[in-house]
Amino acid sequence: MKVGDLIHMPGETVLEGEEPSIGIVIDTEPRHLHDKRVGVLWVGANCIDWEPKDWLEVISETVSVEA
Repeated sequence: MKVGDLIHMPGETVLEGEEPSIGIVIDTEPRHLHDKRVGVLWVGANCIDWEPKDWLEVISETVSVEA
């Protein structure tokens, strides 16, 4: 999982008629020694949430372009 990847949370509870959440990984730098979270900006949100990596799944990876 790296910055720019599109992710979703497979275990998320979604109410009938709503779409599952999709976000983009904004930050992967750990804040503490044992931190296993990534910073995610969810569609429609105005702040970064620190989510456990184990709860997330990449749905579209960022492609690196070499010059």
